Formats: sequence, C-alpha cells, structure tokens
Amino acid sequence: MVVSNRGPLTFRRTAEGWRAGRGSGGLVTALAELGRLAPVTWVSAALDADDQAAGRFLSEGRAAAKAARGPHAELREIHSLVEHQLPGQDIRLRLTDVPPEAYAAHYGIVSNPFLWFMQHEMYRLPYEPIVDDVLVAAWRDGYRVVNELLGRAAVEGLRSRRPVVLLQDYHLYLAAATVRALRPEALLLHFNHIPWPSDSTWQLLPQGLRRAILEGLLANDIVGLQTDRYAQNFLASVASFVRDAQVDFAGRRIRWRNRNIFVRAYPISLDPDALVRFARGEAVAGRRAALKARLERAGGPRLIVRVDRLEPSKNVLRGFLAFEALLARRPELRQAVRFLAIQSTSREALPEYQEYATAVREVVARVNRLDDPESAPIWLLDGSDYDLAIAALQLADVVLVNPLVDGMNLVAKEAVLVGAPVLVLSETAGAAEQLARDALMVSAADVAGTSRALESGLLMPHDERHARLRRLRASVRDEDIAWWLARQLRDLVAVAEGARPPSRHLRDTVRRHEPGLEDSSEATPS
Repeated sequence: MVVSNRGPLTFRRTAEGWRAGRGSGGLVTALAELGRLAPVTWVSAALDADDQAAGRFLSEGRAAAKAARGPHAELREIHSLVEHQLPGQDIRLRLTDVPPEAYAAHYGIVSNPFLWFMQHEMYRLPYEPIVDDVLVAAWRDGYRVVNELLGRAAVEGLRSRRPVVLLQDYHLYLAAATVRALRPEALLLHFNHIPWPSDSTWQLLPQGLRRAILEGLLANDIVGLQTDRYAQNFLASVASFVRDAQVDFAGRRIRWRNRNIFVRAYPISLDPDALVRFARGEAVAGRRAALKARLERAGGPRLIVRVDRLEPSKNVLRGFLAFEALLARRPELRQAVRFLAIQSTSREALPEYQEYATAVREVVARVNRLDDPESAPIWLLDGSDYDLAIAALQLADVVLVNPLVDGMNLVAKEAVLVGAPVLVLSETAGAAEQLARDALMVSAADVAGTSRALESGLLMPHDERHARLRRLRASVRDEDIAWWLARQLRDLVAVAEGARPPSRHLRDTVRRHEPGLEDSSEATPS
C-alpha cells in the first residue's frame, strides 16, 4: 500500500462526462508507474467534491465496474479512465474524504509553506519562521487530523496478514503512528522526497513540535531519505531531540521504545523504458518539430535548457545571472546560443514566491533587452506542458539543474535518458550523489562558476560529451524506479525476518579537488 497526500490522478465531472488527469509534482512523476512493478493500493486525500464522488465509485472495485449496467455507467467510466491514464498497472485508488477546513490547515499552513520552507532552508532567519497561535492551531486541527484520517484509511484497506505500507513525504510525518497503533504487525516505511536539513535547522522549532515529527517517523520500521547526507542529518536530529533514543550512526539504526528503526538512502528514479516510449510519441514529436522550426528561424543557435518550477529553491535567478555573465564575457554568443527555460508556476499566492518571480523576470528583461522574440537570448515557455519539456530536453546541448537544495531533481535523469546534453548540476541537487562523476558540478551560489560550466558544456568536445553521457545513462538505467522499490522491499523483508536491512552507502563523488577562486578565471570545471 502506498499512502500520500495527493494521488496519481485527479478527477473532474463535466457536462460531457468524467475527466481524469495526472497529478503534478515529482512524487507522482516517480510513483505513477509503480503498479507495473507490484500490486498497489494507493491511498490519498480527495482534494474536492469531484474527487470525493470519484472515490466513492472507485471503492466499488473493478469487478463491479465491469458488471455495471444502466445507471451505473459512471462507475464503468471512472474505472475506464483509471485504466487509460495508468495503463498496464495493477493499481487500486482509494480517495479519502477529508474535512475541507482540516485539509486547508494541513496543506496550506503546515505542509506548505512551513515544512517545505523549513526543509529547503528557504526562510530568512531574522524574520522567519514565526511559530504563532495560527500555526499551532493548524498543526493540531489540520496536520494531525489529516494524518490520522489517511492512516485510518490505509488500515481499512489492509487485507494481508502482514501488510506493507509505504508512506510518502512531508505531508504524512504522523500517519505511521496511527497505522502502528491499529495494525502493530504491519511493515512500515516512510520515504521522504524532499531534503532533511541539519539538526540546527530543526532547533528553530519548539521542542514539542520537532519531537512530534521525529517520534511520528520513528513509528516506522524504516525511514528512507533521498541521499546519504539526508540520512545522516536525520540520525543527528534524532540524537539531538529524542533523548530516550539510542542512535547507531555507523549502522544507521535507532533503538527506541524496544523497537529498531533503520535509516536508509533510497534515491528515487524513473522508469527509463516508459519515459523513452513517451518521448518517441506523436505529441512530443510535434513539440520537438515546432521547437526545431523556431531554432532554425533564429539561425540555428546552440541550446541551454532548464525545466523546473519558478520558485526560490530551484535557484532559477542565479541560473539566469550566470547566463548573463557568460554573454558579457563572450558577447558573440548572444546570437549563437539560446537559453530555453520551461517553467511552471507554483504557490503563486505566497509573497516570497511573488517577490522571487519578479526578480527573475527583471533579469530576463535585462538580458533580452528589446530584442524580438526570436533574437532574444532567453526564451520562457509553459512548464505545465510535459510534452514540450521532454521535447526541449531532447534538443538541449546543455541542461542546467542548479537548485539551492532539493530532494532528487528527476529532470537531471530525464535529460540524459531522452537527450544528449552536457549536464550542469549543483552539489546540493539530490541527484548529485549518483551523477556527479559525469556532470559538470557547481556550487549553487557560485554564479561565476556556473557561467564557466555553461561555457564548458557548450564547447565540450564530442568524444568527451558522449563518454560522459553513456555513463550517466547507464547509472540512471541501473538505478531505476524498479531498483528503488526493490531495495525498499528487500529491506522490509529483512526486518520481517528479524535481520538488519542491507545497507549500502552511495558513492560520494561530490567532494573532490577543484580550482580555487584565485584561479577561477582560467579554471575549467571538473
């Protein structure tokens, strides 16, 4: 069983009938193919009245849908939509009714922006965060309530003697405690898709709040993080704030209240074959042809691409500043290179996001000046169009992924599977632990270094470019979504048998010698 805040599909009832669409975000992108690998029941919140209505139909099951006649045509329609959107998958969706006011507090006050900002270290500490009565009430009456409801919904769907429950992400830190209380024999693993910061970041929170988060996670058998660094940070947080816990850093094991909890790194990935099939489809081909035509009208320039959300953690602003520095240093590239940013918007109502988007647009306007759209060095296109994003990655000469801090950054893995780019990657991207050896690595705040890395990527010799690409593709294919899931299930089997889950530290290829700043004008990124 998979339990998450949002499910893989959202539903809409229209005058013409039911519609279903893929959910957004990296979690859904990564997990939407799980039903090809194992039988899955996926529990999530119903986000509105249409989701609630669809959830009632889905609870009838596929057998009932096939047998339905006449007035039950909607039942067949809903199940047909699921099969169309998630083809070839053994998956059952359970959409759970959640009181709107509780969900608004859970998601809109606690999960986003509070936990998201905390864990991405995006707060301006002299001013934020502020843990006031509003936040405390939202935690009590929203976050706790939704976690308990989804935990109970998961238990209601459990049928096997010793079920496996995979809880997902920062929205559900407390849900395992509910499942553990009702089904103590269940095997529970919580996987966190976003960063886990150091204990000094968590120390900003009231003692009761941070301990509740940690103790909620300690109700699991295994806590999974994206990277080794985040796993070590989690162990340090428990050691600092759960004083009755015994932490074995070397073995990545916590002993707490007569139970063993293991901490492991499971870097998430994609289904490479499914992505490549999608990339070869007609929709992507149409977007690719349109982009090629536009590049030809612009004189056939080289192409730098980024695909992400317009938000502070993605570090878009410094990416554009690095490109501006490259054009200042190499003005002849103004006509020879285009920077294509496929950007979606996120949390537009938050003042911090509005301020950041304004700063980004100011840099873009300054770089583009009053050039016509084809001659402008920076092209901004709609990031909600996934076909377009994949088409852009196919055509890229260089792909820039430079977050300040992030969970995994699946776009880095998508890029090397569908295209043939040089990958410029920041050390704080989650993907860095797997891909650093063959990417051009930069520090997130190093605009000068990022500018030089973009230049190096554009000028990289053909043989070196393709040697790096072959190794990057092999890494992503070897450590794909099936590998990610298999490692978790393998470790849960070990727990069920009373053994220690196999622990393998990821290779660390980030920390290595690089030229100092005093030599930066002559340096070529490693």
